[in-house]
Amino acid sequence: MPTPTLHNSPQIFSEQVLSRLQSLRQLGRLELSMMVALSALAGYLFAGGLWQMQAFMVTFGVGLLAAGCSALNQWQEQDLDSRMERTQQRPLLTGKLSPAAALVLASLSISCGSLLLSSLPESIPLLLGLLSVIWYNAIYTPLKRRTPFAAIPGAICGALPPLIGWTAAGGALITQKSLILAGTLFVWQIPHTWLLLCHYRDDLKRSGLPNIFQAIPTQRLLRINNYWLTSLFLCYLLFPLFYFIKSQPLIYLFITGLFMIFIAIFKRAADTNNPESIMQTFHLTNISMALLFTILILDRLLI
Repeated sequence: MPTPTLHNSPQIFSEQVLSRLQSLRQLGRLELSMMVALSALAGYLFAGGLWQMQAFMVTFGVGLLAAGCSALNQWQEQDLDSRMERTQQRPLLTGKLSPAAALVLASLSISCGSLLLSSLPESIPLLLGLLSVIWYNAIYTPLKRRTPFAAIPGAICGALPPLIGWTAAGGALITQKSLILAGTLFVWQIPHTWLLLCHYRDDLKRSGLPNIFQAIPTQRLLRINNYWLTSLFLCYLLFPLFYFIKSQPLIYLFITGLFMIFIAIFKRAADTNNPESIMQTFHLTNISMALLFTILILDRLLI
């Protein structure tokens, strides 16, 4: 058996490093964790927070909590992930990371995120951060095994990160602005989750989890989902309606972007038998939320 030469040793090393980084990206679901962190930053700036070190501490703290929750979730659901094609390539199932390593990484990530939030002047962001971890991993994750409608109470997980940012900037927890922001994230979470379930409904059957399609047929669930999407876009319109966006050009940009996304989504709404259309609607729904975050962050930059 040939041994690696000195010439190709750096290449082998770089491939190993890239493979390990890819495993960490999958374990922490980097893209989703970044969006959660972005929602916390948007909440921080929406409350009038300044571009200073505290903003980055909130963003990275929440991002680390989200990554830690994801890693812990994959440790908790190894049996479910092994039955679904969508999750069979996750690092714990491929053997790239051991369950013990995943648990250690989850603990480190949650601990570091909590440490960053604990260094803020107010204690509420840390308490909300810990509530997010408990709600996601100790309530929502087990609840999925008990009811097909776990996505509705689970949507609270999506509403908490912007509130972490909001309170970190000194905002009162319960105000009109904070409730509209958190409520919009709550409403977004339902179509986000249900569209994913519709696309991977065969995986859901294989998982052994309570099947929402046994309670509600797919076509009917998608019609109900369209009402959630309509509610989501009405929530978006509250931001320019109440002048939560100060820049006039950004208001026009936001409304135009929403209109284009809304039309694109409802053009696909009639094609309920096409898995590709369902996935396109899923991505467009995520883009609509990313648009809101971007507008809120840019609006703060332009003040």
